[in-house]
Amino acid sequence: MPRVRIAVGCHPHNAKFYDDGLEADLRRMLKDPRVAALGEIGLDYHYDLSPRETQRAVFDRQLELAFVRNVPVQLHIREAHGDCMDMLRARAAAGRMPAGILHCFTGSWESAKVYLDLGLYVSLSGAVTFKNAPKLSEVARNLPEDRILIETDCPYMAPVPLRGQRNEPSFLPHTLAKVAELGGAAPDRMAQTLYDNACRALRIEE
Repeated sequence: MPRVRIAVGCHPHNAKFYDDGLEADLRRMLKDPRVAALGEIGLDYHYDLSPRETQRAVFDRQLELAFVRNVPVQLHIREAHGDCMDMLRARAAAGRMPAGILHCFTGSWESAKVYLDLGLYVSLSGAVTFKNAPKLSEVARNLPEDRILIETDCPYMAPVPLRGQRNEPSFLPHTLAKVAELGGAAPDRMAQTLYDNACRALRIEE
């Protein structure tokens, strides 16, 4: 199997361009062994680059595609957690909730608990190192060890002490160190935990 994996999907910014042809392309790409997830998909009410009703419809279509194809999703949710939770709860109640990851989570612990109950992993970016992000510190302290991930969200969210620079994978140790500190774990142990979680979340065999 390839060592580099990718995700494919229609971001909520581009939901207005989603059609049957694009979905057929996604179905074809999901057959590629390099594709580990369907994403980023979701809702973005900050920029509203696609109408919200369209975002919700396209989000639901891609969630269904992921469920049918049995692939995890990578969720981009910005200023839309209420609608997202309602949609995911409805899917869970119907038994059609795909597995997946809440990408670049910046919400509260109360919101994180809902996503955990839905079976999702919660991924933290360099924002967890920011002094003005106490909510994320609470999330990092409370996330179960087997459901936490970290990421760059490149090129954004570079961690302290590199805040303001273009983010990249080599900056991840700073995020790791903060998450380990907040979780009361040794960095080496946390690194192994995060690696194991990523493999499990994306169904990658070591």
